[in-house]
Amino acid sequence: MLTLSPVLSSSTELPGNPPEMVEPEVVKEPSMIRKVAEFLALVIVSLVANYFIPKFFSTVFFIGTLIAYYRSKDEAFWMAYFLTVSDGFFGFFGLYKCVIAVFPGLPEAEVGQIYIWLTIIKAWKIHLPYRPFYMDFLKVLLIYIIFLLAEGYVVGVKMEMNVQFRLIKWIVPLFLMYSVPRLFTKVEQYRDLFLYLFSVAFMALGAQLYTILNAQSPAQHLGVVKKARYAIKIKAGKTYRGLYNEGILLITYFGALFFLAYKPGKYFPSWLCFAVIMANFSSVFLSATRGWVICFTVSLFLSLLFVLKLSGRRLASIAVLLLIFAFTAQSLPVIGIQITNAIERLMTIGKLAEGDETAGGSLIRLSVRGPAVMKVWAGSPLTGWGFSTIFMNADDFHVGNQNILMHSGIIGYALMHLFFIYFVVKLFMRSTQQSRGSPYKGALLLFSIFFIAWFLLHSSSQQFFSYYQFVIGGIIQAVFFSMGAMMYEESYEYP
Repeated sequence: MLTLSPVLSSSTELPGNPPEMVEPEVVKEPSMIRKVAEFLALVIVSLVANYFIPKFFSTVFFIGTLIAYYRSKDEAFWMAYFLTVSDGFFGFFGLYKCVIAVFPGLPEAEVGQIYIWLTIIKAWKIHLPYRPFYMDFLKVLLIYIIFLLAEGYVVGVKMEMNVQFRLIKWIVPLFLMYSVPRLFTKVEQYRDLFLYLFSVAFMALGAQLYTILNAQSPAQHLGVVKKARYAIKIKAGKTYRGLYNEGILLITYFGALFFLAYKPGKYFPSWLCFAVIMANFSSVFLSATRGWVICFTVSLFLSLLFVLKLSGRRLASIAVLLLIFAFTAQSLPVIGIQITNAIERLMTIGKLAEGDETAGGSLIRLSVRGPAVMKVWAGSPLTGWGFSTIFMNADDFHVGNQNILMHSGIIGYALMHLFFIYFVVKLFMRSTQQSRGSPYKGALLLFSIFFIAWFLLHSSSQQFFSYYQFVIGGIIQAVFFSMGAMMYEESYEYP
C-alpha cells in the first residue's frame, strides 16, 4: 500500500505566487514476506526464551514483549504474537505454558492474560470510532455475569487465592469484546492479523504430520516434554486424535473464507486463501474429530454455494489439488493408515441416524456426559449455579449447551442465544440489502454462515461459548464479533 504525502516548499511562498509542489513522498509498507519473517523470528526467539534459558531471563524477556506491545501501535502484530504463545506453535507453547511471576508469592500469570489487561488499558484511552450494533446486548450480558459472580459467592465458592485468581482469569478475556473494536478500526489491521496467523496454521499441520510420522511431538523430540498426550504409534484400529492450535485453526479458516468473499485478490491472493483452507481442513480431518470435520465441511460447502459461487473451472482446479494431496498422503504408509482410521471413525456418525446415541460406543457425550451435567442443572434450573464450587466440580467442556445451562440457568442460556440470533440475523439482513456489486454482500453473509457452523462445533465437540473464557477463546471470539460489527458499519457506505 502506498501513502502519498504532498510537501509544500516554504521558500516559494511569495505574494501572488502559488506554493511550489515538491515530489510526493512515497512510503512503502513492508512486504508480506518481511512481515511474516519478523513475526516468526520473534516467536522462535520466544520459544528459546521459554524453554532453553534460565527462568529469570525468560521472565525479563516476556516482560519486555509486554512493554513493547504497550508502546506499539501495531495491534495486529502483537495480537497474533500473544495468541500464538497462548495457543501454541509447532507443538510448543499452549495453555499455561508461557507464564511469568508478576508478584512474589502470587500465582504465576499467563503472558496472554497480561496482554489482555494491557489491551483494556490502551482501549480505555481511545474514543470508540463507531458503536458496535450489539453493544446494548453486551451490557445486558455483562450485568448477568456480575449476577453469576454474586450467585457463586452466595451458593459457596472456595476463598483460596488460586480459586479467586481463576475467577479473574475467566472473566478478563470477555472484556476483549469491548477493547478490540477500539483498537482494530480498519480492515487492513485484520488483514495483517490473519497474515501472521496463516503462517502459524501451516506450522500446525506440519507439527501434526511430524507427530503422526514419528509417534512423538516436536517438543518431545527436543526434550522439552517427556510425554505428549496424542503422540502414539498408529496402526489399524488405533487412531491418532491430536489437533494443534485449535483456536488459530478455527479463526484462520474463517479468515481465509472471508478474504475470498471480501474483494477477492485485493488483500491476499486467492491461492493463499485456498491453501490455508486445505491445510486447516487436512489438520481437522487427520485428527478424526467428528465435530470439527462437520464444522469445517458445513462452512466450506455453504460458503461455496452461497458466497463464493466459484466457476466450474475453479472448482475443478480445487478438486485436482485435493486429489493430488490425497494420493501424496496415501504414498506415506503411516499417513495412509491414519486416513483409513479417520474415515472409519467419521463414518460412525451414521450410527446416530440409526438411533445409536453412542455412535458405536465411540460417543459418550449424549449417553454419559450430558445427563451428568443436566442432573446438576436440575438443582437450580432458572439461574444455574453461577461461579460456585458446585459449578466448578461439575464443569464439562465436552457438552457445551448443557454446561451453559448448568452454569447460568435458563435465563443465562436464553440471553446468550438471543445475542447469537441477533448477531446472525442482523448481518444476514444487512447482506440481503446490499447490491450485487457491493464488496460487503458476501462478506456479511459469511459471518452468519460461519457462526452456524461454529455453533455446531460448540454443540457437538467442545464448548466455545460461555460466560467465561480463556485467553485463546477470548481473542478469537472478540476478533470474529468485532470484525462483523465493523463490516456491518462500513457496509452503509455502499447501497
